[in-house]
Formats: sequence, structure tokens, C-alpha cells
Amino acid sequence: MLQNKLGRFSRHIVNSPENSGEKVSGSRYQKLAECLDGDLMRHSNGTFIKIINRFDEDYFHGKHMMPDRNRLPIFRKKYFENADESITLDPEKFLFFDTETTGLGGSGTVAFLIGFGSLKDNGFEVRQYFLPDFPDEEAMLEAVRAEIRPDTVLVSYNGRAFDIPIISDRMIIQRVERNLEYADHIDLLHTVRRLHRRRIKKCNLGNVEQQILDFYRQDDIPGYLVPSMYFNWLASDDTYQMDLIAEHNLNDIVSLYFIMCHIAAIHEAPSEKISDPDDVLSLARIMERRREHGDVCRFLEEFDELSHSYDRFDILFLQSLSYKRNGDYEKAVVLWEEIAARAVEESFWSGIELAKFYEHKAGDFQRALEYTLKAKSVRPPRDSALTDIQKRIRRLNQKIARRESSK
Repeated sequence: MLQNKLGRFSRHIVNSPENSGEKVSGSRYQKLAECLDGDLMRHSNGTFIKIINRFDEDYFHGKHMMPDRNRLPIFRKKYFENADESITLDPEKFLFFDTETTGLGGSGTVAFLIGFGSLKDNGFEVRQYFLPDFPDEEAMLEAVRAEIRPDTVLVSYNGRAFDIPIISDRMIIQRVERNLEYADHIDLLHTVRRLHRRRIKKCNLGNVEQQILDFYRQDDIPGYLVPSMYFNWLASDDTYQMDLIAEHNLNDIVSLYFIMCHIAAIHEAPSEKISDPDDVLSLARIMERRREHGDVCRFLEEFDELSHSYDRFDILFLQSLSYKRNGDYEKAVVLWEEIAARAVEESFWSGIELAKFYEHKAGDFQRALEYTLKAKSVRPPRDSALTDIQKRIRRLNQKIARRESSK
């Protein structure tokens, strides 16, 4: 009875080349390695394929040339997430990474291709680890573990929420590592959204490559097809288009390096790197959240002509608030009066700011009342704003009456 049950289940058991006595050379693994232009790495606990690609200083990614190693921008951590001004990231410690997986997450999802990129000599090197079959996962993960050191700064695109949890879970399951240690993790997805979503709308990596790097992939496979293509290999030993999976992963990693350099360069010299009003507004808001009011004022002054030519009153109003927070009310009032004279959404808020200024700073209650009434004539953006205006009108009328009675 037991023998019959084992017989029925035996056809579901996949043997690794080592267990089956199959030689690595000339095997299905060798065929896959040749398709991927990689090398078989055989260990006592399994076999995987390692693929290495190098990009020298003459390489172009879209219209962007490989950054000069000696002229890289300064990678301040605050350019990528909330961080102290003094924290600077060492590009020598960067490890760009991306995975191709059998699913969208969960304990059963396996990362069958894990790629890493780092600076090498005068260029960039990508090392990819490909899992030819599930029994070899432990060996591949041990090689992956060796890539990540305690001083490593990981760089990914949505890797904090997706890739790292999968890698960490699989390392625990395979008893490779219980606590994956690294110095930091920069997730560029959130950085790109803050800086470019206002202009490019969709921030998936493919669209970012096209809109920001001017890089268009040729014969790329959609990400949703990758798992089924890998399962097809496992079931049939068919290497058809497996090289395209590796190329897809390779392009992802190279793009991460160029995107990171692009973002750092924008922060270092914004007037030289951006020209679109939406990007100007986004970067100004990022700087404003860091409370760099003086820098915002100087930055937006460089784009004053651009803001006016496109009638970007949202940018001009943000500029006026930066003047206010920096204590430069003279320049702030000039912008508020200019915006208040127009029939735009920011006219309401500019009128309110003028009312505040003349009431609390200039002590001119009559003029404050005039700007309050003018703001009221513009449709308030929300009901609570109308309530605040009515309170302000009553208060100003009382102040005017008291001043008149004291004469």
C-alpha cells in the first residue's frame, strides 16, 4: 500500500542534477547557461548560473552617457528621503538590485533571478544569479548573501516593499540567513514619485526610463509574462526567450544607476538640469518640506521668467510663502498682489495672506478688510475657509470701530 502511494507521488518529485547523477556539462543546466551567456557555479548544495555584464565609460543608456567616475554628483541622503543635511552616501557602497520572481509575493514566491549592480573601475558591472531549478535555491541564495555586506547601501525600485521581503523570507526558509544586514536601503520609486509624478503621471520603471532617461527597450518582455516563461522552462527544458528575462532584469539594474545619478544631479544644480514647470514645482515642494526656505527663494527666482510665461501661479504662490517664511515680506507682498489681481485659485489664498499681512504686520485694518472682502468674492476652495473669512470680517470691523472711537 505504502509503495503504491510513493509511486503515485514520485512523478511530482524533481531531482537536481547532483542527486540524479547528471553531469553539469552537457546537461539541461548547461543548455540554459549557454542561452544566458553565463557560467555554471556548482556547489555541494546546488548549482546556479552566474552572468556578468560590464558597461564601460563609453556606454550610453538612452541619451545619457555613463557618468564619469571622477565627476559623480554628491549623493546626499536627503535627496532621496528625509534625512539630515550632513549624511552623504558613498557610491562605492551602492548595490543596485532587482529580482524576477515566480509570483507577486507570499511565502511560496521564489526569486529565481537576482541581479546586482555596482561601480567597477571606470564603469558599471552587473552580476546576475539565475536559479535553474528549485532544489538549487540554497546555493544561489548563499552567493546572493555574499553580495550584501553590513556596509552595503542597497538601491532598488519598490524593493523595500517587494524584493527585500521575498529575499529575506527565502533565506530564512533555506536556512541561509535569519537577519539580512546592510547599512541602508534607498528605494527610488518614492523619490521618483515626489520629483516627477506631477509631470510624467505614471512612475513605473518603464515609463520613467522613457520620460526621464530617453531609454526605449527593444524586444522587451512584459513583466507579467516572466513567471510563466520560467515555469515553462522547468516543465519543458525550453530555453526559448529565457535570455530576454535576463536582459529585462539587466536593464532594470542599469536604469537604477542612471536614475540615481539623475536625481542627485538635479539637486546639485537644478537650474541646469530641469526646465519643466511641473518639475520645478515638485522640487520646490521637496525643498519646502525640508524647511529650506532660503534655498527655495533662490531656486524659484531662477525660474521666475518660466513661471510667469506659463502663468504658473501655483509656483508663484509657493515662492511668496517661501519669502514669508524667510522673513522677506516686501517680496511676498508683491507676489500676493500680483496673484490676487488674477482670477485663479491662488487668488483667494493670496488675498487671505494680504489680509493677514495688513492686519498683523502693517496694522492697516481697513486695507486688511478690503483684501478679505476681495478674497470672499472669489469662490473659497472649501466651506471652512468661508467660515474663517466671516470671523475675520467681524474681527476687523471691531478693530476698525475701536480705532475710530478712540480718536
